[in-house]
Amino acid sequence: MRNYKTQNGIIEATVEVAKIRKTYNWMSKVYFLFAPMEKTARMRGIELAQIQSDDKVLEVAVGIGHSFLEIIKRVERKNTVYGVDLAPGMLKKTKKLVSKKGYSNFDLKESDARHLPFPDETFDVLYNSFMLDLIPIADFPVVLKEFQRVLRKDGRLVLVNLSKKDSTPVFLEKLYNLSPYFWGGCRPVLMESFVKQTGFRNVKREIPQTILPSEIVTGLK
Repeated sequence: MRNYKTQNGIIEATVEVAKIRKTYNWMSKVYFLFAPMEKTARMRGIELAQIQSDDKVLEVAVGIGHSFLEIIKRVERKNTVYGVDLAPGMLKKTKKLVSKKGYSNFDLKESDARHLPFPDETFDVLYNSFMLDLIPIADFPVVLKEFQRVLRKDGRLVLVNLSKKDSTPVFLEKLYNLSPYFWGGCRPVLMESFVKQTGFRNVKREIPQTILPSEIVTGLK
């Protein structure tokens, strides 16, 4: 068993971006098996986003589209909801899901969260779930700065992550040491301090009661 480096109580990620894309392209075919364990945390995150019908919303890392569908239900049909994902397979699943439900007011793009294809101050809400737990710690501030860039003044940030109560080592980290791909390359992270350091205001952390240990971190630009 290999012991990975830790920083601020977080194990360093070891899965490369190219491998993440390849892994999640494959996982798009079977992710429905894992999605129910994430549902409670995802839905609570959407609730905390307080999405208004006229909001311009971006979801980063749409996965197979379950959260994206819930978001699109909450906005007016005349408003476009935007979504990005690193894996083309996930984007195809999301497009199929929301189209099947009768929605056409969406725009999905293949994109790396470190380089979002949108102008500054575009969105009222940015929602992101189960992605930051995949990437290297050094990329946390890079991604959060990019989230901050595309949000409008007073825009709302919602992050849902695989997590743990505090910096104390937990069983999921032992599994990550055994195999980083055990849970799709994810490991528990603690994002509250990083969000504060980026300059977001009114930052709060909530730990929902879920099967999968999770956190929801919210903040305002």
